[in-house]
Amino acid sequence: MILKKSGIVFNIQRYSIHDGPGIRTIVFLKGCPLRCKWCSNPESQELNPELRYMKQSCVHCHFCIHLCPRKAITPSENGIEIDRSECNKCFKCVENCVTGALKIEGKKMSVDEVVDEVMKDEVFYRRSGGGVTLSGGEVLVQYSFAAAILKAVKEKGINTAIETTGYASWNHFQQVLEYTDYVLYDLKHTDNNKHSEGTGVGLSKIIENLYKIAESGKNLIVRIPLIPGFNMDEKNIIKTIELLKTINQNKVHILPFHQLGSQKYEDLGREYQLKHLKPPNDNEVSLIKEIFKRHGIKAIIGG
Repeated sequence: MILKKSGIVFNIQRYSIHDGPGIRTIVFLKGCPLRCKWCSNPESQELNPELRYMKQSCVHCHFCIHLCPRKAITPSENGIEIDRSECNKCFKCVENCVTGALKIEGKKMSVDEVVDEVMKDEVFYRRSGGGVTLSGGEVLVQYSFAAAILKAVKEKGINTAIETTGYASWNHFQQVLEYTDYVLYDLKHTDNNKHSEGTGVGLSKIIENLYKIAESGKNLIVRIPLIPGFNMDEKNIIKTIELLKTINQNKVHILPFHQLGSQKYEDLGREYQLKHLKPPNDNEVSLIKEIFKRHGIKAIIGG
């Protein structure tokens, strides 16, 4: 297998105490085949770098308007408007934005550059039993690049983990799993139609891969986003429990819906469909934890 030497990264987050054991550094890769309505990282979805406009930082200097070779930027009452169908992503506007209101989401990095960056925190990994986690987007969109990073990190004796939607070919999965210690696996619904409605893709491939990973003996952590009106009904929770038992999982991580990424949609020129949806309250989350507990499954909030 020839491992890819470079890929597109949109963030590297240090000192995380989630996303695997110990203190970790999270490397976020761009690209995802899902379009979850509640996605808090919409900048992760497209594989290529994107232009983000944060109007709260704009001082209306309009330098970008004069610099844009495609005339894709025009003035507006609140700052500027970007015609993204005309933008060719030359990013000259970003290079000359004095306030940082315009930003490139995603940049090409080599494996060596990523590894050099994450190894700056080696002492924290050693002391806490932590390591490096690859996230996204969907890690397996850039499976060869992901495998190369994980291989290089493991060769330095560092624990590795991936966060995945599970929606990928098993061949790609295997190439990444070879260098992975922990798999954090999202399970968004147990009904195929509902899953397609909420994420844009079917469920069968995700379930098939879940069984294969469980059989592989890898450290598996199943995680469930709790989305009001989508997957928090008792029927779905019971079916989730039944599925967990078939793969001998007695623990699950639940991730309550939040609105923390909602502004990003506007910044990227997209519509956010769930802006009026309220996060589940403590009582609703506690009730779901209790259902899991009654059936012998420990539910951990977060992680």
